[in-house]
Amino acid sequence: MVLVDVKMLSGFTPVMSSIEELENQGRVMKTEIKNDHAIFYLNNVFRTPNSFTFFVEQSNLVWNIQPAPVMVYNYYEKDEYALGFYNINSTSVS
Repeated sequence: MVLVDVKMLSGFTPVMSSIEELENQGRVMKTEIKNDHAIFYLNNVFRTPNSFTFFVEQSNLVWNIQPAPVMVYNYYEKDEYALGFYNINSTSVS
């Protein structure tokens, strides 16, 4: 099992309907939202396509938003992981 841990950007929260849709479509097994993180549980990462999208919405106005980490790791072997960062294009926020 693989976990994808997405830290929310400052001032943003996940749109729950988009996460529920991922679960209903079988794209993710389970999702937990806690402490500004969306944690997605994936059973089969070798299925194509092996990407998914969910939506976030701005809940608080924050200036100078910094990149947030995304960590992908093996549930059983936490030493096996990949770390990346994402940010939002400031011109797309209204």
